[in-house]
Amino acid sequence: MRGLAWLVLLLLAAGCRSRPAEAAPESCAPSTAALHPSLPAVSLAGAYRVRLVATAGPRRDSSTEGRLELVAPAEPDSGSRRPALVGTGNLRLEEIGAPSADLDSRDPDRPGVVVFDLPPSADTTNAPRVLLRLGAEANRRDVVRLEGASTVLRVREVRPDGFIGDWTAHAPLPVAEGYFCAWRVGAGE
Repeated sequence: MRGLAWLVLLLLAAGCRSRPAEAAPESCAPSTAALHPSLPAVSLAGAYRVRLVATAGPRRDSSTEGRLELVAPAEPDSGSRRPALVGTGNLRLEEIGAPSADLDSRDPDRPGVVVFDLPPSADTTNAPRVLLRLGAEANRRDVVRLEGASTVLRVREVRPDGFIGDWTAHAPLPVAEGYFCAWRVGAGE
């Protein structure tokens, strides 16, 4: 009888091993790195799965996940606020305490997402700044915004599988902040 019990346990263990292991979710942690000076924002073009985590604000310790797709603008803008990339997304920003925003707009005059490649500022130790501004209303080309609701992602580090950084939501004062991770995904994922 004892031999039969061992055989059953051995078969059960073998059966468990033959099942494919589930992929562990990617970890997402804050970064304090500075961007490499030669990294252009246009290198971020592509599709991403994104997670934003709130560390301050009304929804502290909450997170939201969704997708971003970043592409070159159809028509280059000759103005001083020319984005390096435009795009769309489907993040539910209110889940992290940020103002709700239309991220799926494909209108070239008010894209859902814009990416700016900005020169270094005095407080960034001469590192370039790559910013993503979320929300069609915040990204209107016909209006110079001085205040209003927006969420801005600051890229801190680019990796082969994506990029990470921190974010701040304004409405018009800062209302929430946190960090984010973006992982590249293939077509159709």
